[in-house]
Amino acid sequence: MHLREVDANLLVTLDALLVDASVKRAAERLGRSASAISHALAKLREIFGDELFVRAGQKLVPTAKALELAPTVHVILAGMESLLRPSKPFDPSETSRDFAVATGEAGELILVQPLRRRLQKLAPSVRVGWMPPHREENIDALRHGRCHFVIDIEDAEMPAPDIRVLKLFDDPLVTLARRGHPFATGKPKAVAFAASDHIAVNSLPTIEPIDRALAAQRLACNVSSRVSSVLVGLLIALNSDALITLPASLAAILEQEFGLVRVNQPFRPIAFPMRLMWHSSYDRDECHEWLRGQLTALAREMENAA
Repeated sequence: MHLREVDANLLVTLDALLVDASVKRAAERLGRSASAISHALAKLREIFGDELFVRAGQKLVPTAKALELAPTVHVILAGMESLLRPSKPFDPSETSRDFAVATGEAGELILVQPLRRRLQKLAPSVRVGWMPPHREENIDALRHGRCHFVIDIEDAEMPAPDIRVLKLFDDPLVTLARRGHPFATGKPKAVAFAASDHIAVNSLPTIEPIDRALAAQRLACNVSSRVSSVLVGLLIALNSDALITLPASLAAILEQEFGLVRVNQPFRPIAFPMRLMWHSSYDRDECHEWLRGQLTALAREMENAA
């Protein structure tokens, strides 16, 4: 099989099938009939000598060969789009776009809000909306354009080859307490720290690493409250002796606003990587790329300030 025998539209179809995992949705995305997509898939199977997709219920599951091809296909199509794009230089101040960012409270406060303020000056018609993250749905949301970025503090491996992952910075965990708390001065013993009331915020995976650190000393973290949001946790901490542990970037904002104090932790520092994720189909999108640069710059400024 020679390059001259391959229709570029077949690669467009393959890319759509990799993103949508459905003949029907790929047809809708490309403005073609489902039978045309099925015919193209048959031709692709003949070209690559592989099934490429197998059916699982209503979805198409890519084979190992299809997953191997995915990054190259995305790069080829991005290059073709770049070649055909008008030569007018990208100007963020004249661009009108809407982006959705899926992130928890930490990412929203420390990155999304500062990004919005920056955009008001640099690109007033580029808007960034927020949506709650769902760990099991993030990849699908990126693939189908329901969101354009995911910001998280998870350290889980990203198995999808078409998802880009960029570590912005390492965010240490900080434990906060009300002013006048018994632990406000000095470093508490591990036993006393573990036995104190701890607040677990459902949207932040901060208690588990503390539990692992204390387990090394044959202790367990006493979780007295499990709450839905950082705000609820803060209100409990301000009106009791309960401790709340947050990423340092978020804690730096809240301790000033609410008059909280940091508690010395009786174990080695624990840090989470703050990560930015997006789908590879946006790699060459100039506005998306520019926005990634703005988020990266904000993260760098925050890290330098810390």
